[in-house]
Amino acid sequence: MESAELVFSVIDSLNEPVLLLQKNEENIWSYSYYNQLMGKLLDIKEENSKGDDKTFIVVPEGEIAELIKQYENEGLVESYTLHDLELFDAIYNVHFSKKDNYLLITFVEILPSELCDNIGFNEIGEECGSLVVVLDDKGDVVDINKYFLNILAMKKDNVLGKNFFQNYIPVNLDTLNGYFEKIMKDKSSHQHFFTPLKGDREEQYRIKWQVSKILRHEKTYVVAIGNDVSKFAEENVELKRQMKSIEVGFEHFPLAVGYMDAEGLFTKMNSRFIKMFRVEQERETIEFDKIPLFKKHIGFAKMQEHIKLIKEMSYTIDLNKGEKPVRLIVDISLLSGKKEKSKLYIVVARKWKKRVD
Repeated sequence: MESAELVFSVIDSLNEPVLLLQKNEENIWSYSYYNQLMGKLLDIKEENSKGDDKTFIVVPEGEIAELIKQYENEGLVESYTLHDLELFDAIYNVHFSKKDNYLLITFVEILPSELCDNIGFNEIGEECGSLVVVLDDKGDVVDINKYFLNILAMKKDNVLGKNFFQNYIPVNLDTLNGYFEKIMKDKSSHQHFFTPLKGDREEQYRIKWQVSKILRHEKTYVVAIGNDVSKFAEENVELKRQMKSIEVGFEHFPLAVGYMDAEGLFTKMNSRFIKMFRVEQERETIEFDKIPLFKKHIGFAKMQEHIKLIKEMSYTIDLNKGEKPVRLIVDISLLSGKKEKSKLYIVVARKWKKRVD
């Protein structure tokens, strides 16, 4: 077999559709050649010329005509690719190669398992540490990103095609299916909700999901992007436990105590604290820097910067009161969750009389 025949045979039997168009003197495109797979996709009546060779004088119509028009609108560059086009009941990347009066078009089908890469979510999930899963209208996994697979110790081949809710969400299945049906029917394409999540490991996670719907050739897919909030939930539980333990005997504590939020606002003070720093009785809250001694000798912004790493700070303030010098000891402890707003500062103050030699 000669080289030309070999090349023709390979192209004609390719698993990708190939189409060659030729433009005549009147600037009209017509079919010059298409391979076997392209022939199955096109509904063309062939007209044979005299002799053995076929001459296809059919002018493109329908989807192919629209495709050529779209290509020409892009500027007629010699080599060009259009991505994510819905043609022939599938999704393709279409590459154009033009030389003289000929235009070669090759079609590369995007398989459902490659949908995540195709719509650009895989990179997002990998970079920002988000879990990304794409489901079909039955709730089966169409695609899943690497971060998701890594965090749950799963292999992609073992996950694709499985029902996501049945295998990975440990919640009543009827409830989940009902909720999924509501998502598919709801006109809104964006929703948020929380669920537990399980993988091949024994650990369970609490995930905050952001759900969107996309339409690909009249088929609806659900793209769910999840963020693990398990650690934050655990930290908040611990924070509440610590707060509850120090609530006991708050008013009867022998030292001045105040609780301060992340913004530097005292939200709770015992009677000794109110008396020591002359806080007006009717005040429910007061800013840290509104207490003159704190502003002059400590400063909220400076304290906040220093306490980040060591979680505790202690300040000594000398007060000159006539013949009896007094030293004020101020201890500040930081309790915090994952988010900035969950911070709680505990401020404890006591007076210590200096010895006069």
